[in-house]
Amino acid sequence: MTPQRTLIAIATDGKGRLWGGHFGIAPVYLLYSPQGELVEERPNPYGAGQGGKHEHHDDPRLIIDLLPECAVFIGRRMGEESKRKLAQKFGIDAVLTTEKTPADALRAYLQA
Repeated sequence: MTPQRTLIAIATDGKGRLWGGHFGIAPVYLLYSPQGELVEERPNPYGAGQGGKHEHHDDPRLIIDLLPECAVFIGRRMGEESKRKLAQKFGIDAVLTTEKTPADALRAYLQA
């Protein structure tokens, strides 16, 4: 059974900055509640520098399975086809941002 999607996932480099590459290969995701409270820091086994094969670029299922409780994915880059699939097939809102830190990206999203 899939958990209810309520959390916000932000792609990070694991060092306090937003990940500059594609969402699916971010080294670490920060998971926040809808109220903006940090819930968890989750490493991405498919992420850059993790020895992952990056096979999820065409099929976002691996990242969806890694982040099953997340309704929102926030990052700097994501393919248009992936954004469409996430929204239409899974009801996940993919948000692209130019913010540099997870805190700024979260604030911008919550204030939108």
